[in-house]
Amino acid sequence: MDYQFPRQLFPSFYNSGPPESVLKHCAGNWGCYNRVRPQGGSGPLSSTTFTSSHQVRGETWCHTEPVPVPLLSPKNAFLWHTPPDPLDFTKHIQNFFMDHCHDAFGSMGEILGENFNFKQGPKDKYRRDSVHMWTVKNFLDVLKYNICHQSYSSRSVDAYSSLLSDVVPSVPTELLGSLLYEELTEQRDRLLFCEAATGGALAFIPFSESGGSSEHGCLLYPGKKGLDHLNFHKVVLQHHQGGSSILDATSSQPFSVQLKGTVRQISTTSLSNDCCVAVRSDHLCGVWRLSERNEPRLLQVVKTREVATCITVSPHILGEVLVASESGAANLWTVGRGMQKVREEGSNLYFNANSAWRWCEFSAHPRVMVYADRTGAELTDIRMSPVSGHTLFRISNTSECKSGERLIMARYLGDTHPFHHLVTTQYSVYVMDERFPCLPMVKWDHMMQSPPMFCHIVPGSASNASVQGGTRNTKILLGSQNSQEITMLQYSGGRAEACFSQGPPQALLRPRDSLKHLPVQLPHRLETATNRLSHLLQV
Repeated sequence: MDYQFPRQLFPSFYNSGPPESVLKHCAGNWGCYNRVRPQGGSGPLSSTTFTSSHQVRGETWCHTEPVPVPLLSPKNAFLWHTPPDPLDFTKHIQNFFMDHCHDAFGSMGEILGENFNFKQGPKDKYRRDSVHMWTVKNFLDVLKYNICHQSYSSRSVDAYSSLLSDVVPSVPTELLGSLLYEELTEQRDRLLFCEAATGGALAFIPFSESGGSSEHGCLLYPGKKGLDHLNFHKVVLQHHQGGSSILDATSSQPFSVQLKGTVRQISTTSLSNDCCVAVRSDHLCGVWRLSERNEPRLLQVVKTREVATCITVSPHILGEVLVASESGAANLWTVGRGMQKVREEGSNLYFNANSAWRWCEFSAHPRVMVYADRTGAELTDIRMSPVSGHTLFRISNTSECKSGERLIMARYLGDTHPFHHLVTTQYSVYVMDERFPCLPMVKWDHMMQSPPMFCHIVPGSASNASVQGGTRNTKILLGSQNSQEITMLQYSGGRAEACFSQGPPQALLRPRDSLKHLPVQLPHRLETATNRLSHLLQV
């Protein structure tokens, strides 16, 4: 493990005094040397050069495909949708009835208006089949009294209600209005930000390289309409000249497992050619074990009373899993031995965020974990009883935080550096070092339309380090939930040198930019596609 400390931290992040004190070397916005570090040997100050904490240049992400390519080839029975003939009036009316049923059948009252009689007295001779509405009025007047609505019924009114279900609701208007408002509010919040999707339900396990220009691995992803099937699909990543790569999945069929719930998150780790996979749904958590030669084997499934919000496998010990739930509890799950509650919080850490979301991650020590909620993150030592911890990241006391900012996700960067953690918020992305709590090593103000819910780390290689002057360039891929954006961030350092970011955030092709690659559409279908792709970026 790399325990080497950086020679010098950035002055803008380091302060030996109280947390709220102002640095003495700062004079307003003038004469401040923050976000730079001196570089050079011993000599006069005039010969000293400074290096910025943000490098303008970095590796460039080149697109090899204009649009996302599907992993599986189309089925043989798949037929392209052909628009109907403009002169086929019957087909257009059929599509109108199916696509806009509320507009087509919502005017039932005007269509049947001649069959209703609002006058008291006998029916007219020419309207023998009309309906007397004074009977319905008398029935509604009776309902004003304190009687049992279930015991007092009328067949004619039930028939009218079935016929006019879109006009006369069976639920009182006041109650229906409040319930509808509550449901619409919940749906809008879910569209803007769904907490259950934190962490992502996609993972790739690389196997040992077999030589040549290809790399084998296993791709894990949910399937079917309800996303309740877990697929283990062995794929081959073929590298070609020019830097392009192709993912080949046609050589084998996926190994599919049906679950009793929607797959919310997939967490994986590999030790000594053995892979451990943890999957969570709302109330069920399962652990599988697989390798390059062995098929996936289910080890254990547990049921949680509260909704599970996080599951993380240990990068140190196979078979240990952290599970967090909306009750505020964090449990250490040892497969085959059961769960042990290691921490429980009845409220948010630093202020009331009105959120029951909790998150747990491992750290450099196998018995020190990160416990996070929407207000911040703490390092918790579970060897002690009661547990002790210290703040790793805090929203309320972090500099330059905006009003209303919330923590979205925390991720342990063990593959890059044993002490680094990634913390994302609604507006910014931080790299934290658990040896220096509350001191962000790198910070980005990302340009994504919606908060990042998924992240993948690509550590720098030795060849990459030689190109970058001895420092490994680590890449962070962030994926959003609704806008379907993927952004790449790059940073170096953290060992002998302080961390610094490289290049601007790079965005993959957005859905809105893929419109020109679609087949030629009719004008109204082109307008619909444009609105949908633009809506993805707005929500």
